[in-house]
Amino acid sequence: MLVDYLSERKLETVSCHFFIVVISRSQLSLPNTKRNNGVVCNKMLETSVSYEASNKAQVQKLVDLLHVCAEEELLDETKTIHGYILKSNFSDNNLLLLLNHVSHAYSKCSDFSSCQVLFDKMLQKNVFSWTVMIVGSIENGFFYNGFKYFREMLDYGMLPDGFAYSAALRLCVALVSLELGKMVHAQIVVRGFSSNVIINTSLLNMYAKLGNVEDSSLVFNSMSERNAVSWNAIISGLTANGLHLEAFNRFIEMKNKGFSQDVYTLVGVMKAVRSLGDIGKGKVIHSCVSELDMDSNVVVGTALIDMYAECGALCEAKTVFDSNFSNCGVNMPWNAMISGYTRCRCSQEALQLYVNMCKKNVRSDIYTYCSLFDAIAESKCSKFLMEVHAAVLKSEYDNISLSVQNAIADAYAKCGSLEGVRKIFDRMEQRDIVSWTTLVTAYSQGSQWEAAIAVFSQMREEGFAVNQYTLASTLVACASLCYLEYGRQLHGLQYKTGLQNESYIESALVDMYGKCGSITEAEKVFGCISNADAVSWTAMISGYAQHGSVFCALELFKKMEQLGIKPTAVTLLSILFACSHGGLVKEGLHFFWSMGKRYNLVPEMQHYACVVDLLGRVGLLIEAFEFIRKMPVEPDEMVWQSLLSACRIHRDSELGEIAAKKILSVCPQYSAAYVLLSNTYMETGNFREGIDLRNVMKKQGVKKEPGFSWITINGKAHKFYASDQEHPEKKSIYLMLEELRVDMKALGYKPDFRSVLTSGD
Repeated sequence: MLVDYLSERKLETVSCHFFIVVISRSQLSLPNTKRNNGVVCNKMLETSVSYEASNKAQVQKLVDLLHVCAEEELLDETKTIHGYILKSNFSDNNLLLLLNHVSHAYSKCSDFSSCQVLFDKMLQKNVFSWTVMIVGSIENGFFYNGFKYFREMLDYGMLPDGFAYSAALRLCVALVSLELGKMVHAQIVVRGFSSNVIINTSLLNMYAKLGNVEDSSLVFNSMSERNAVSWNAIISGLTANGLHLEAFNRFIEMKNKGFSQDVYTLVGVMKAVRSLGDIGKGKVIHSCVSELDMDSNVVVGTALIDMYAECGALCEAKTVFDSNFSNCGVNMPWNAMISGYTRCRCSQEALQLYVNMCKKNVRSDIYTYCSLFDAIAESKCSKFLMEVHAAVLKSEYDNISLSVQNAIADAYAKCGSLEGVRKIFDRMEQRDIVSWTTLVTAYSQGSQWEAAIAVFSQMREEGFAVNQYTLASTLVACASLCYLEYGRQLHGLQYKTGLQNESYIESALVDMYGKCGSITEAEKVFGCISNADAVSWTAMISGYAQHGSVFCALELFKKMEQLGIKPTAVTLLSILFACSHGGLVKEGLHFFWSMGKRYNLVPEMQHYACVVDLLGRVGLLIEAFEFIRKMPVEPDEMVWQSLLSACRIHRDSELGEIAAKKILSVCPQYSAAYVLLSNTYMETGNFREGIDLRNVMKKQGVKKEPGFSWITINGKAHKFYASDQEHPEKKSIYLMLEELRVDMKALGYKPDFRSVLTSGD
């Protein structure tokens, strides 16, 4: 804005030239400075002349020097020139001009305090002086100061011009004040600037950025004169406010009316099409890009790749990349392509593209690494993760970017390395809620539930506010540990933090209450969900199934279908589980065979295991075996264990041997197979074979992991093993157990000793 302002006042702009200002070396000495465009601007002063000679030329050269100082942010040189000006004998008009430019340079050098001091000491001020202060306030983040200067300008009797009004409108956006914006708009109309294309563009931009799209469009429609900037502003404003189709239509209108499109136009409309996900409209934009011969423009090409990838058109995105940027040394197109592959779950292609990027010596940045680690997390490639992590350490990106560290931690979590996640977390100098959520989720998903709750508590102690993901992951840990009381506290925290309408948390709450044995509370939470999704319905169905309320589960599933909510694979697994535990073989098989035909779901290994359990529980062992034999995929140990468990219950050692051999051929150290088969032998009277198998187990060093039970008291879990001698209150516990044993015996209870011979180590 100020460059335009200076240009309007017929001041020359500075390019890559050398300036020699005739000022005494003792009064002004500028060192060699490397400019951003690579040109060294040597401003050494050569001679000394009287202040009276060539005064106009000298003022212009000082203005040019101050331009350079502002562009290159040369604070020391600005102060030197300022000192020289104060010592010189310039006329009032020239002095005002020079001090305005000094003030501008101070602001650009981020020394706004010096800018303010200079402004306060200026004996004369004009519109330019006030505009410099308003713009400087915006650029240095002092928004309230900026509006104060605008108000003082009016109080001073100085009438704003177009540039001052445009700056004031920028202030309204920075202050997020639509009311102030409307006040400035009223002044603009009163002062007769309503036909100024620059001010109108600033107005419609202000309204759009403050969310008032209607007034933004009204300003645009009322403009008698428009330019490319105006069109860009309305397209960008509509896109930013979610009116993507309207933005695209404005672009077509702009093109039809003969206005030329530039980089900003194309990037703006591609953002709209990206959000629409409309590949047809994307191809319309692409044809416009080709007409303008901008296919190889890095910014436009990057936006094209990103747009196509978001629309799911990876082939088109790859064509743009391969045709124009496969040998590009700038990382933007590479980043867009890697990000596109990652979003479309083509992780291997993303990793390969990164390798090619490294071979061509294209520099990676935080955007590269964030997308890349997401791809690694998706592919679960631990080796590649460690290699890229080493590259990041060498480039020192993990020291400057928390987002990269969070992405690395998440990748280690997805690759199953809890130790790696913890190391990254502990080495972070700073942490945000994403860092904490990543660690809590990693522990929760890695079955380290107590650690997840401990980290969550530490996060709270350090003053971090929870989000829906942290809370949901902690609720999963509570559900797994049956921490009902802690789960209730988290339920209360949900309301305190205003997250009561987050379906992600509500589903986790239903699941937690169901798994902790409080099906009534699960029903209450489920009943309060306004728009329950498939996850919420599944959680409630699962809760009923686990509590043996088979018909409640089936009834709820029926209601779910009636409401048009599509069940997931997990929903069907919960239904199969309910049918299995309720002995509903016919219904269970019906649901299983309906997965592909009716619900378009591919059965997973857990579904097959559940059907084997369904058949095995009611003694249909041959049918269960035949079902396994006809499976379209190779059954794993979980499927065979379901059959083996059924063989033990129904005392079929012959079929049990087949199941056990299948398990041990894959997992020779799987203790459950030995124990179940040994128990089967024992229960069928084959004590010798049961003992022999037990001896084989010991010789091969297979150790049975002891079972345990636990109870939570006052937020602490107490674990109990068979013949446990470690608990600090063991005496009281065993005394109570003895009392219970006596009472049970008196009531006629007779223990089942069938499995006792092989239950221990």
